[in-house]
Amino acid sequence: MDEIAPETAEWLVDDGRDHVTDATDALDHGESELAVVARLRATGLSTEQSGAVVGAASARRRARATWPAADRLLFTRTALEQASDPQVSTWRTRRLADADVWDLGAGVGGDTLAAAAHGARVTAVDLDAARLTLLRHNAAALGADVTIVHGDALRVRPDAAALVHADPGRRLGERRVRRLVDHQPPVGALVRAHAGVRGMAIVLSPAVDLGDPDLPPDAELEFVQTGGDLREAVAWTGELRGIDVAARATLLPEGHSLTRTTAEGRAHLQVGPVGEILLDVAPAAVRARLHDRIGAEHGARRIARTRALLCLDAPPAPDPWVRWRRVHAVLPVRAKAVRAWLRTRDVDAVEFVSHGMPLDAVAWWRALGRPPRGPTGWRIELVRMDDGGRVLLTREASMADG
Repeated sequence: MDEIAPETAEWLVDDGRDHVTDATDALDHGESELAVVARLRATGLSTEQSGAVVGAASARRRARATWPAADRLLFTRTALEQASDPQVSTWRTRRLADADVWDLGAGVGGDTLAAAAHGARVTAVDLDAARLTLLRHNAAALGADVTIVHGDALRVRPDAAALVHADPGRRLGERRVRRLVDHQPPVGALVRAHAGVRGMAIVLSPAVDLGDPDLPPDAELEFVQTGGDLREAVAWTGELRGIDVAARATLLPEGHSLTRTTAEGRAHLQVGPVGEILLDVAPAAVRARLHDRIGAEHGARRIARTRALLCLDAPPAPDPWVRWRRVHAVLPVRAKAVRAWLRTRDVDAVEFVSHGMPLDAVAWWRALGRPPRGPTGWRIELVRMDDGGRVLLTREASMADG
């Protein structure tokens, strides 16, 4: 069971914590969830209590990878899945340090606790009473002083001197939504409801449509990446916005950050032939529309007007914002031609990547003779060029040429 009733959450906090600890230990030692539930039921726990214990134990085990204090905290599975990565929360809530902050849609408290750790005085708001009960426990476990409010993010009224942090839900049932008007609560309504505060931080999908009419006007949009993964976008408004900043790209855990100002025009690289080196600009920088500027610093060119793919004729200087692969062949979009070329190489593994072209990876894999698949070998990149499609055969430079 993923989500729990308010009374079950109260029981879990008051009387069920030892059961969660024992269940976590049992799962750690290989016991199945069904077996743990059966044993809990045999002790007299109800079906809902047993499910809540095992759900919390399973969530705790998954949380250990990113939450240093996971074994002291309580989650539901769904709440953990929806919570921000603590590394990302810690970065984001730095701007909220030492302020009065209202965290709207606080859930079990990931962002609330991160803000409190920066000295913020946090009021956590959520419509889910059970999650607030778990948040109260988690705050106490970490020694954080947090005010809990069971309420609607659109109806609470923070003081004008406060900052508002909100992470609207991006799912309707099992369906992920993209339009900001379909978020829960709708982003436009959220901005209007709290227009009088000093500033807002609204967490959005990194794939947010930059032309969405409900994006806050004059907001700074920050795109945050951890490792190679683009994690989130944040719309910063009011006093939380960087001065004259239109967009920002951030790389974690290093904390590298690049900005594009409101007055700054976008660089536009020339389009040219595919070179020896394919330059992969960090996704956060691509979303912040900084890729051409980064490419210009390396003397790169585009390989197509509508693709954020850059190339060089020699390896670039070290730069945290770029990775590069050596281009070994440029072929027509025909599996037969690619297969013939691969026969001349020692193929350890292949992966398929599409840049603006439809891709049936399974069909290609079969047509190529079912070679091993994986991210450590040859990359078959289907690219929509200005004059039609091409296949680029690339490989990381650190690997021996096959």
